[in-house]
Amino acid sequence: MNKTERGYQAEQLLENGLFKEILSELDGEYHRAWREAKTVEAREDLFRYVKVLERIAIDIKQVAVTGQLERKRLEALEGGKRGIWDSWKN
Repeated sequence: MNKTERGYQAEQLLENGLFKEILSELDGEYHRAWREAKTVEAREDLFRYVKVLERIAIDIKQVAVTGQLERKRLEALEGGKRGIWDSWKN
């Protein structure tokens, strides 16, 4: 799968209502469990879960942005293939 397609699918994933709901529920559950944790080790583990969840969202957003940039790059290349006369006429 190329960068453009991956980016498009990442955008779709980020806009998906169920995906957003799941991320929000997990975040809330991890924070609740962190507040109620009885040991330092449990709190540290849950803190890492929260950070991993945040990192996953950031990484998916980065794939989406990379896809957008690749689309723009390809569009610019396609535009550059037209002759000067063609671009002047339009």
